[in-house]
Amino acid sequence: MIPSTISAEAILFDLDGTLIDSTQGVFNAWEEFGKRHPFIDDLGWRDVAHKTHGRRLVETLKHYCNIPDDELQQAVYEFEDIVIDHGGGPEVLPGVPQLLSELNRIIPDGWTIVTSASSRYASAALTRCNLPVPSKGFVTADDIAPGQGKPNPAPYLAGARRISSEDDFITKCLVIEDAPSGLTAGRRAGAATLAVCTNHTREFLETRAGDEKPDFVVDNLEHLIVQVLPSGGLSLTID
Repeated sequence: MIPSTISAEAILFDLDGTLIDSTQGVFNAWEEFGKRHPFIDDLGWRDVAHKTHGRRLVETLKHYCNIPDDELQQAVYEFEDIVIDHGGGPEVLPGVPQLLSELNRIIPDGWTIVTSASSRYASAALTRCNLPVPSKGFVTADDIAPGQGKPNPAPYLAGARRISSEDDFITKCLVIEDAPSGLTAGRRAGAATLAVCTNHTREFLETRAGDEKPDFVVDNLEHLIVQVLPSGGLSLTID
């Protein structure tokens, strides 16, 4: 049986698919880019959207669209602009405003965001969705070296360092993710992982193997209750 209570000293959130939902905008962007740049292996835009979920655009656009290095940054901006400005833009997922508000009240330095998106996109999405920026800042694709995006552990290791300089602090963190690539990144970094059923079913997530298998699964963040412990850490209960 999966335990219903989790202890951690900090929470590292993914952004898209975990705190916000940009699905329609992402679909629109991949469909548009498929018209401009034929995908490798004759893949359709839906296939590419599925295969790239949770990964950095600077890597996926280069791989699937054969966009040269000197054009990649502009392509990333164009893609993100479509996501933000077309198809309704990102929307807040259930339970997120309440959870972040409570974290800011009880332990404002105990959480951050680790996203595969650019800093430009993350800032715009948080503003559009009226969500707070973590007091410690956040980790984006711009902060990670080439080739080290999720599922590499580097992003979540960087997220842990935003909160504490302790060498093993990542082992005291809880990573909250929706994508298998992000869950893998969290596990490989050494954190406990909690999956939300935003883009995948509970059955799919619970039957993953190896590094993709989360330690905990919750339907959405409405079902997560957070309290601060006397020690200063966090207790999270899955309702």
